[in-house]
Amino acid sequence: MRFDKIGTMLLLVATLVVGVSIMLNDGAARVLNGLGGVAWFAAAAVLGIASTRSSRSPQQWAAAVLLTTLVAFVIKPSDLVLAIVGFGLAGAVMVWLSPSHDLLWATFIVALYLPFHIGAAVVRMIGRSLAGIEATIRTDPPPTAPLVPLVMVIAAIGGGLIGQRLARSRHLRLRDRLVPDV
Repeated sequence: MRFDKIGTMLLLVATLVVGVSIMLNDGAARVLNGLGGVAWFAAAAVLGIASTRSSRSPQQWAAAVLLTTLVAFVIKPSDLVLAIVGFGLAGAVMVWLSPSHDLLWATFIVALYLPFHIGAAVVRMIGRSLAGIEATIRTDPPPTAPLVPLVMVIAAIGGGLIGQRLARSRHLRLRDRLVPDV
């Protein structure tokens, strides 16, 4: 099995485990949330390996980092509609920019989301601490609907499928000038 498929399956499992942890209200929720987080980070690593094999283009990687940073700072895990729109757009753009128009890049954005989201929380915490405001980081499962993590993956893949169609459209060949095949 290829790394992209393994990583995507691991990401789907991670989102399901996190979703179940959100439904629970006891110690099991924290344990499952931790396991889901570890699986999510593992998926990011596996998809990172697959992405490296797919493209070494600095522009491709810069786009992945930029889009993931945007969704990490803008999308709150409690907002289902914003998650659908944000990850759908990010998935479409990443696949459109990808030399092979591979859905791997759409799922990679979701895989990077949790590490970037936690990084954004740490940056906010440091900023609050420097401003003299109480700085805490939540360790409980996110206050959101249990389906939001899975919806993020589905939205990114759906957006990626749209990105594939757009990239193959003769009217949108501008991508070939922006991101050269490597």
